[in-house]
Amino acid sequence: MQPKAEESPLLVLILYKCWSGTELSPDEQQVLDGWLAASDLNKAAYNEILSGTWPVADLKYYNSISYDEQWEKVQQKIVAADTPTGEVPVRSLRIWWAAAASVVILILAGWWTWTWQYRPAVSQQEKQMQLADITPAKQGAILTLADGSQVQLDSLGNGIVAEQQGAEAVMSGGSLTYSRKGNVNANSVIYNALTTPRGRQFHLTLPDGSEAWLNAQSSIRYPTSFAEKERRVDISGEVYLEIKKDVAKPFYVNIPGKAAIAVLGTAFNVKAYADEPFLNTTLVSGAVKVSPTGIAQSVTLKPGYSAQIPADRPENIRTTPADLDQVLAWKNGVFYFDNATLQEVMRELSRWYDIEVIFEPGLPETHFGGKINRDVNLAGLLRGLQATGIQFRIEQGRKLVVYK
Repeated sequence: MQPKAEESPLLVLILYKCWSGTELSPDEQQVLDGWLAASDLNKAAYNEILSGTWPVADLKYYNSISYDEQWEKVQQKIVAADTPTGEVPVRSLRIWWAAAASVVILILAGWWTWTWQYRPAVSQQEKQMQLADITPAKQGAILTLADGSQVQLDSLGNGIVAEQQGAEAVMSGGSLTYSRKGNVNANSVIYNALTTPRGRQFHLTLPDGSEAWLNAQSSIRYPTSFAEKERRVDISGEVYLEIKKDVAKPFYVNIPGKAAIAVLGTAFNVKAYADEPFLNTTLVSGAVKVSPTGIAQSVTLKPGYSAQIPADRPENIRTTPADLDQVLAWKNGVFYFDNATLQEVMRELSRWYDIEVIFEPGLPETHFGGKINRDVNLAGLLRGLQATGIQFRIEQGRKLVVYK
């Protein structure tokens, strides 16, 4: 009968399962719990493994060792030995197995020792910021008033934020809304701007009752009251809008230097980040007309279609069918990748987690697909991407280095 496995090889298997998200058996869970309770050092190692800061290649290597195969080799070697009686010499068997097991244990012991005593020194800043510490985006924005002063909305409770020429900006339930206090003169219209930095998103109700949801690293500029014959706003980044219908006051969205969108009562998403190769306008309901800046052409969208404007060739505007679930995934709290390149994935993660991404040379052409909630820490999300062979590390605070 095969002897009971030593704890060290079994522990490697258990830790590998923990890293890969595989469910443990009751016996394995018992071993893990006992090991974690043995020392704070073990707990720290376990947390590093889950956070993605451990040298996972080592876990993969040791987990690839087949102890069943090694035991079979032991038995074969013993049976093949020149024994007159043909019986298995138990004492020799135990010595052989002990020797083999001791090699594994020594390797593992060396692994633990090197990792904790001789690994390269980590700066204090890096110690303070690990993958597990990088949390997803939260609700928050910066409101810039007409006089240029700014209000941080992240931690404000319900109440009036500002009063400006007959209009009140009010925080309510984590959103910003506007209400009029008396008549507003069209000649005295003033503008506010709402900006979401990286790592923030926000909801705004415009003065006419239209609503705007801002993704991370986005902005919208608007009047505090739509007193003129037209309603106009400027946006950048990614914004989803639901426009309140008013035939007497058509609504226009301007993406400065890129495009203009004429809107009736409708719902649509605009993705216009400066680092994206296309400006995408996707219609959910109603109708919009999209016109590239400086180009004498336009397209009118039907629901379920996108207008794509290449950043380098705006005259090549085209319409394509859209996957609305994918387009609106960000608004619904989900990452939704469909054959996305590594660069596309990292652009989205950089905005959501407020990180800078650096690509080392030699990375393979990799594509990703699938859905995952946006409320996970960065380490939890990257753990899934590591299955493709791509590795990550944090340097200088919030710089994520991607390497092979």
